Amino acid sequence: MSRTVGPYTDVTTARVEGAYELCEGLDENARPVQILTLGATSSKDPARRGLLSDTVAWAYATAGPEDAPILVADLEAEQPYVVVLRDARLRGADRIMDRLLALGPATGPLPVGPAAAAQRAAHQLAAAQRSAAPASPAGVSGPPSPPASANARGAENAVWSPPVVMIAAPKKPSQLKPILIGIGSVVVALALVVGVWAVLSRPGGDGSDGTAEAPTTAAVDGVSQAPAAEPTEGTAGNEVPQWDEGAPAERVGGSAYAADDATATFTAANWPFAFKVPADFTCTHDGPTAVCTADGGESEISVGWIPCEGDCPRSARKMMREALPYQPLDEMANEIAYAERDEVYGRWRGSLSVFVTEAEGTFQAWATADIAAEREEEGWHVFNDVLSQALSKAAE
Repeated sequence: MSRTVGPYTDVTTARVEGAYELCEGLDENARPVQILTLGATSSKDPARRGLLSDTVAWAYATAGPEDAPILVADLEAEQPYVVVLRDARLRGADRIMDRLLALGPATGPLPVGPAAAAQRAAHQLAAAQRSAAPASPAGVSGPPSPPASANARGAENAVWSPPVVMIAAPKKPSQLKPILIGIGSVVVALALVVGVWAVLSRPGGDGSDGTAEAPTTAAVDGVSQAPAAEPTEGTAGNEVPQWDEGAPAERVGGSAYAADDATATFTAANWPFAFKVPADFTCTHDGPTAVCTADGGESEISVGWIPCEGDCPRSARKMMREALPYQPLDEMANEIAYAERDEVYGRWRGSLSVFVTEAEGTFQAWATADIAAEREEEGWHVFNDVLSQALSKAAE
């Protein structure tokens, strides 16, 4: 039975896989479309909403001429959804659904914690590297979807009834996001290759074979265990940043660390800045992204940085900000933007973005948090510390 949902007409359910439902219909211009959404219950699960957001970002990054264009993606709606043009000659929203199923179970709670976050990050990095050449943002790519199973329809088949789903009018898709992701991944890969080459090619003045171990980035009691030696000839591009005690005291909300707070300092080679986290958080990192967790993985704060190529125009900065969750971000002066969300009982979430121009160019420092509500002030502490430490690297 067809129905009308938002601006879409003749909407029918085509495929159901646990938490995910794929519908077909017509948009306001009478074009055939596919509508992929989370079920009414699953849309309340932050882990599954995050997985959908990650997968849509992957779809933009790996778009190709054989993929149908994404017309609308509202990931902050009460029931998030993505709309893809339906064309028998192109791969459509089934591709996104198959990607979701490959990254986690169709029903039940998703795995959380550093391992799950690292797995998703690895999938995203691999996809971005495959799309290093500028790709069209017109759609998504991937293997063809399997046939729908008649037994897959479950309790969430009625997700697209008008009283539940609120779909806004289509928005113009991003034209810059996939290009930025591709360029950023190439720059990061080149930086890592140059750093490894510099270390391996250093002559062994002490009788060594010229190789060196990667510095550890673990930290306790506010003191980084990473080497603090001054950069020397042959190690350019592999320096480890130090936490700057003279950084400007910047804040976007809450408070900053007090002098007696128990903290640990995260540092990593080739990062432009270091930052502090509460002492009971454990941090791991993969390239330019660090994931810090506490409460057995139930509280997670991620911090990272992305180079912005060339003159880093405002349009590029806008798209890089929009890649973060919890949109829209509130913009402040000096290219600072942030968001906080506390509408889900027992949780505090937020995003931070700041663009910094130093001698080598411009980069975006970012942070996101999904933590227990009682840790809200700790979330502000990390955000404010990342902001202050990043801004301390600005060229004078």
